[in-house]
Amino acid sequence: MDDLGSFLEAYERSFPREVLHIRQKIERKYEVTALVGQMEKKNRFPILIFDNVWSNGQRSSFSLVTFTHSSRQRIAFLLDTTPERIGNAYIERLQRRTPPVVVPRENAAVKQVIRKGTEVDLNIFPALVHHEMDPGPYITAGFLTCYDLDTGVENSAIHRGWIKDRDEVRVYMTAATHNALIFAKHEQRGEDMKAAYWIGHHPLAVLGCSAAIPYGDSHYATAGGFLGKPLRLTPSETLGENFLVPADAEVVIEGVIPHGQRRPEGPFGEYTRYSGPQKWNPFIKVTAITHRRNACWESLPVGHTHWISSVAREGMAFEAIRRAVPTVQSVHVPMSGCGAFHLYIQIKNSYEGASRS
Repeated sequence: MDDLGSFLEAYERSFPREVLHIRQKIERKYEVTALVGQMEKKNRFPILIFDNVWSNGQRSSFSLVTFTHSSRQRIAFLLDTTPERIGNAYIERLQRRTPPVVVPRENAAVKQVIRKGTEVDLNIFPALVHHEMDPGPYITAGFLTCYDLDTGVENSAIHRGWIKDRDEVRVYMTAATHNALIFAKHEQRGEDMKAAYWIGHHPLAVLGCSAAIPYGDSHYATAGGFLGKPLRLTPSETLGENFLVPADAEVVIEGVIPHGQRRPEGPFGEYTRYSGPQKWNPFIKVTAITHRRNACWESLPVGHTHWISSVAREGMAFEAIRRAVPTVQSVHVPMSGCGAFHLYIQIKNSYEGASRS
């Protein structure tokens, strides 16, 4: 199976020192982030699995997984390449679009537990309070998914979400993102937007859905290209048969984003290592939660080392530079620039001065 759990089991068998289980009691507020920071200082990046996460005096029944994409060696393993050529391998996978397949609900692991109506309660999940100024627990590894009104094509992208209440998530959608453009279409027509967060999947599916692809292309097809097989989808519980979600995700949170309404969201400690401002942003009124029986809640260590967006930028930069400079060998987007703001370019110096021309 191409899911998070099967990947973790197989990876731990092959690299037992690269998966660290923490069974001691740990608070979801700040303590996980503090441990991540200590591991980062020691230049150690094993996958961290927390089995005993507490909040407000209660233990979560879900395990927490983080640091999944924090090792370049691990991502190279996933892409069957070397750490130096991750960007090259990434762009090769990006070009292999594979359409998804739809499976019935009874064959979807993410439907093993279904909560609707008064059973909906987001507080069951060990979502982290990452930083001092954060107003509460956040979804950080969740792919917000919605469908374009004109094309019917889905878009999935990571957007931070503040779990404000048992059935409300306040969402930060930067204006230029594809999801924000789709939401703008709904608002222009006076319509609410159906949306779903899905959390936890095979790391290759995560890399595929993180890709910056042209507006109107399907992230589900991109994920299939990275996996090397079709991504399995299944109908939602409350958003209609045509609203499809990943069948092998750990958790799916379904809901509706009301048009014309905003609520305060943030501040939040962002990947830039600064706290972003509080803004008036859209929010999801949650209509259903589905998850595996023994689901893992995945979290991104925001503001700390993770290469999800970096390798995507390396791939895109390599492809763009290669068009103008055929002798480019590889590019590297380092964490020193927050995985976004600068890159190193390796060029074959085929003649004197080539690297300066």
